[in-house]
Amino acid sequence: MQYDAPVTTTQFNTFLTATNLTDSTTAAISTLLALDTATTVDLASWDGVNALQIPTGQTGTTDVITGTIAGARGDLVTLNVTAEVAAAKAIILDSQANLNVNITPTIATDAAADVSSLARVAVSADASATTQFLLTTGTGDDVIIVNGNQNNFIDAGAGNDTIITGNGNNTIIAGAGNNNVITGSGNDTIVLSGVNHADVVNAGAGYDVVQLDGSVSNYTFTAGNNFNVNLTGAQTASITGAEFLTFVNTTTSAVETVVLAQNDTEATALRMFEGILGRDADLGGAQAFAGLANSGASLTDIANSFLNSSEFATTSSAAPISSLYTELLGRAADAGGLANWQAVVANGGTLADVAAGLAVSTEAQALDQSNGDFVRDLYTSALGRAADQGGLDSWVSQLFNGASRAEVAQGIVGSQEAAAKADSDFIDGLYQSAIGRAADAGGKAAWSGLLAGGGTHADVAIGIVGSPEAVAHNDNVIVLHGAV
Repeated sequence: MQYDAPVTTTQFNTFLTATNLTDSTTAAISTLLALDTATTVDLASWDGVNALQIPTGQTGTTDVITGTIAGARGDLVTLNVTAEVAAAKAIILDSQANLNVNITPTIATDAAADVSSLARVAVSADASATTQFLLTTGTGDDVIIVNGNQNNFIDAGAGNDTIITGNGNNTIIAGAGNNNVITGSGNDTIVLSGVNHADVVNAGAGYDVVQLDGSVSNYTFTAGNNFNVNLTGAQTASITGAEFLTFVNTTTSAVETVVLAQNDTEATALRMFEGILGRDADLGGAQAFAGLANSGASLTDIANSFLNSSEFATTSSAAPISSLYTELLGRAADAGGLANWQAVVANGGTLADVAAGLAVSTEAQALDQSNGDFVRDLYTSALGRAADQGGLDSWVSQLFNGASRAEVAQGIVGSQEAAAKADSDFIDGLYQSAIGRAADAGGKAAWSGLLAGGGTHADVAIGIVGSPEAVAHNDNVIVLHGAV
């Protein structure tokens, strides 16, 4: 790339568009160099051997270096990294040769741009980290060593690459070759692109994320004996030192996660994401609950954290609220109404409050439902059975004598029988989410008996989620083993 100074951002963007870089890497470069707001770019061309070629008239510090390194496929080219080269924020290289790059960037570490979210990254190990140095290479079998503690963004392109970094929070995009990635003590995000190849990753200390293409079901996991895991399937990967794996469907962009627990205590806590919430762990939640487990928090406290969360309240209330809509309003719940009532429950309200609210709503009153039908519908929704004659007569009598429908709704939905049905539904939900099947009669009776005898929902959750059957069913928590 040869221009006279000043080089405009328009000219530079035209150059980026013409490269073989992915859109995400181009976007990362644009963000790091503030191309959306800057009018010019201080750049230099480089052949990897000789001094930088700086546009005539340019006096500022070089921000970005571009270069096509000569050499055929299989040639080894060791780059002559001078102080001028090491001072750049971004280095964009292209070559078919095998590049040997050993650089210690000297760029300033203030006011750096956050580009991690613009890479091909589904979940960043540290979304708040700002990238301070960016390097891309070509299609050869490159050896890339980036020293120092700055946060790097490295896109190694295709080829069988070796990538080694220091202790910053790094984003590494390894291409479709057989790659060897070694990072330091930062919170690193390592993307292993493509399928049908083999990668070796040592993510070092820190909380590290490794991303692979495909679905969890495309892989077989084997835990080693040195806090490592081997994956075989869509691609082969040997991963040491990572704590979190993400799997991205390249067609739908759907993301699945697997937590690599460092011990059984962590694993027991982390399985509650699937067992109680019915989903994979998110990165922040995995870090938080692993930290609680390792700091000595009891399983009861951890289980209660899940059970008392607004997320659990929201998801677990969807079915009973929908049932109240069906019975009291004669229709399915609309999305907005369902969300509003779920928010009430998530913020400490009860299903009895929801029933009372629906019972006296303008829509319910417009239906002009008889007292008898009103009570019968509440029995169906809250108790899961038809109203017995005695109960029906009692509630209708209360309505006749001045009780409001809101009061009757609260009485039925807040009754001990309704609570027992809610307990039954809770057990059924745990069996489905934690074990993947309906509760058997014997198991359900045992857990119902525990609750009736004074046990808590946390006791039941710990027992079901931690059962051997649930542990075997869970595919999003893997326990790593230390050296033996």
